[in-house]
Amino acid sequence: MPVQTTEVDLFSVLCCLAIIVLGVVLALTVARRRKGRGQGTAQATPQQAGPADPFAAYSTTQLNTYANGQLVAVDNAVRTSEQELGFATAEYGAEAVTTFAAAVAAAKEDLAAAFRIRHQLDDEIPEDDDTQRRLLREIVDRCSTVDRRLDAEADAFEKLRAMQANAEELAQSLTARAGQLRGTLPVAEAKLTRLTDRYTEGALTAVAGNVTEATARLDFADEQLTAAGADIAAGDRGKAALSLRGAEQATGQAGALLDALDKAATDLDAAGQHVTGLLDEVQAEVAAGKAAMQAAGGAGGADQMNLAAAVARADQVAGDVRTQLAGAKTDPLGMMRRLETAASGLAEAMGGVRDAANRTEQARRQLEQTLHAARAAVDSATGYITTRRGAVGSTARARLSEAHAQLDRAESGTDPVAALAAAERAHDLAAQAVDSARDDVERWSFPSAYGGQLGGGRVIIGGPGGFGTAAAGGMGGAVLGGILLENMLGGGMGGFRIGLTSEANQTGGAAASVAPPVQGRFGGPSTWARPEKEQPGGN
Repeated sequence: MPVQTTEVDLFSVLCCLAIIVLGVVLALTVARRRKGRGQGTAQATPQQAGPADPFAAYSTTQLNTYANGQLVAVDNAVRTSEQELGFATAEYGAEAVTTFAAAVAAAKEDLAAAFRIRHQLDDEIPEDDDTQRRLLREIVDRCSTVDRRLDAEADAFEKLRAMQANAEELAQSLTARAGQLRGTLPVAEAKLTRLTDRYTEGALTAVAGNVTEATARLDFADEQLTAAGADIAAGDRGKAALSLRGAEQATGQAGALLDALDKAATDLDAAGQHVTGLLDEVQAEVAAGKAAMQAAGGAGGADQMNLAAAVARADQVAGDVRTQLAGAKTDPLGMMRRLETAASGLAEAMGGVRDAANRTEQARRQLEQTLHAARAAVDSATGYITTRRGAVGSTARARLSEAHAQLDRAESGTDPVAALAAAERAHDLAAQAVDSARDDVERWSFPSAYGGQLGGGRVIIGGPGGFGTAAAGGMGGAVLGGILLENMLGGGMGGFRIGLTSEANQTGGAAASVAPPVQGRFGGPSTWARPEKEQPGGN
């Protein structure tokens, strides 16, 4: 019996060991299979996540620079396309350009969305690195959308205009227009002198260089018309059409620069009349604030302290404006901006002691004056940036885009309080846009190799207010105005070349920096990158 018991115990032990071994083997097999599946999933994940990030090798700083460059290039394309659309509309009528007008309108919407993202990135609330990269990629994607949208219509637009077939007639018309504009330059110069005698330098920032810039554009137009005449005589109608397009854009900008001077005179005169009314409103609010403080009996709460500070600030601004109005030179829009800021702070501080009806009525009384100042400031900033877009970077353009958005809200809003706040914000952003754009123009450099007579290297020709453009001749004005676009983006854009589709266009070398500029035309930056080709209707 003991032997039998031992044999049974031994058999049981062996069975248990076998089961354990089989269990271990099974567990190891399952673990290996799970690991293999995990590795396979990990390897498959990048493919399932979509295409690789084309900017993975870019640092966030580099991606930011690239996105800014694309914003500038695409904004230039939209502004140039809009100008070209205006020429076609005048020649053929609105019905003939419906498709192109729709493309430009849609492009402007996409561009505005991209600028809103840029504005978000520039505000006081910082984003983490991942969020920054995501938003910058969205800017680049939207810029690509604008580029494709405009480029898709570029060939059809060229066919519509058929400038080769009408070269002689167009040259004659442009010669007459350029001569007419040149004849108005002495009158414009005299008008600028009168404005300079009446208004401060700050009041005239956006138009002080307009006569000089208009002269430079007309010089370029004359050069192009002379070249076009020679090309027509030689039978090279394709080259003549290219020169005529440059002359047309140059005369258009010259007219816009001189018109802006006229509008500035009108706006400044009107703003001077509005300043007095807004000043009276602010002083009445100061008196109301002091009465509210007196009624509170000197209570030391936070609301009363805020009200006291706002009343003191508004009172100081009102006194300063009274003094400035008595001076020999004034800045009406600048004074309006200061009064708007003071009134806004005072209205916010008074919110606790006023009911909604009183706040609404107060806003309604100020809205018309503030809207007028905002429109004038936005129009002035738009003209300044459009006619100097070859030098202006993304910051000024983003401020201007947001100023337009705020002005639209102010003009379409039904709540006077919200509309007033939007109008004040639009005025402030427009002023910021001009300040930033002027800084860009002052730092702008013209590639002097393009000018021939200026020699090699790069020479600063902007100067305060951009008054030195004429020193570079007509070519300098054409590049500053965005009529001719450098292959390399200037104004501190980081050296990324214009063009959205080619990897080769994302960086530039020394050779690219001296390549001749391309001419802006209807279409996106990709259109500019294409070589000029024969237009329909030529010989």
